[in-house]
Amino acid sequence: MEIQQRTELRKLLVPQLRQSLKILALPCIELKASLQAQLESNPFLEESRPEKDAIKSSPDNYNNPDLEFRASLITKKPSLQDVLLRQLGMFAESDEALLIGQEIIGNIDENGYLKSGIDEISVLLCLSAEKVEAVLKLIQQFEPWGVGARTVSECLIIQLELSGEQNQILRKIVEDHLEDVAKKNYNHIARCLKESLENIEPLVKKILRLDPKPGRSFCPDETQQIIPDSIITNKDENIEITINNEDITILSINKTYRDMLKSKEIDVQTKEFLKDKYLQAVDLIRAVSKRQETLRKILEAVVEIQQEAIKNDDLSLLKAITFKDVAQKLQMHESTVCRAVMNKYVELPHYGVVALKDFFTSHIHDQNGQSISSSRVKRLIKELIEQEDKKRPLSDLDISAIILRENNLKVSRRTVAKYREEFGVLSSVYRRLRD
Repeated sequence: MEIQQRTELRKLLVPQLRQSLKILALPCIELKASLQAQLESNPFLEESRPEKDAIKSSPDNYNNPDLEFRASLITKKPSLQDVLLRQLGMFAESDEALLIGQEIIGNIDENGYLKSGIDEISVLLCLSAEKVEAVLKLIQQFEPWGVGARTVSECLIIQLELSGEQNQILRKIVEDHLEDVAKKNYNHIARCLKESLENIEPLVKKILRLDPKPGRSFCPDETQQIIPDSIITNKDENIEITINNEDITILSINKTYRDMLKSKEIDVQTKEFLKDKYLQAVDLIRAVSKRQETLRKILEAVVEIQQEAIKNDDLSLLKAITFKDVAQKLQMHESTVCRAVMNKYVELPHYGVVALKDFFTSHIHDQNGQSISSSRVKRLIKELIEQEDKKRPLSDLDISAIILRENNLKVSRRTVAKYREEFGVLSSVYRRLRD
């Protein structure tokens, strides 16, 4: 047996950075709950009132406690993609992994299953199938358990592995006998695996407790209250950005406990405890401040790029930008921008509360190689459907051909179908009016 030394470089997140990234990723309503919990558990933290001129005042209607305005903040709950992208931003270790993960998540359906093959995604991104598979394995560790699977069997096996279940017979049932489980043909399972029926039945019960559709809990029809993280106003052609601090608990260090930490009369053990709590409190306050600063910088960059759409109150005029574009502009890491954007919301004068990620639109290229925002493509598709002959509605292939002929844009039939489904519009077969 030989002992060898090996030098290895590893990326480690120090606790302060880990907390800063966690705070950055939290939307306003979750941050509020997290700070309240910390306020109750750390004696060094106390709530303080901000000075009147410390932050810009919000628009008049936001200060109004009118129930009608609060009702306007009711919007769709974060989608499965929102939740997965937020986790991706926290755990992706490189820009390449972030890019691959975004493509994978974009191809996960409402039930949580990956609908595109590994090879298809690797060809699209010009990256190896091994790299795509590695990022898929990362996503399959995310919540909800079982997401990113390609089959029901894989979905359930992922859930078993994450729960720490190591029973190989149980795994064998999931891999080879799900149809028998559905038909309650337990005797057949027992014979195939050469196990007694008494051993098989409790294992089947474990399988039935698993969720074969892990994404369905993120039903788009359910609603929840959304508090905007920022407010954008357009006054006299000047766009103003306000970071919403009104719903965030303002924390400060408790003077009594700080003085106690300096006392020479307390024992070593108590002093260590107080020191640890003090450092946690300072790191938390610093992380919240950094979150506000980072969020403002990103918003300023986004508004500068998308000012035409904001000034004209027309989000179909949004330009094609990515997290990477904003990251390069601000000299930030792309994953930092992703963490700051996902599950954050912005209040606009005419649109109400919208997701910040909606300002980031994908690129589609015309026949001349020019980059076009997907928002423009969506608008073209929507207009064609609205103007079609209802007795002879346009198929997805028809729409694709018209956009190519009239706008010099090559949009695949599959892309048309994807955007059409986003609008909640049925296929042409179901849109046709019968005489």
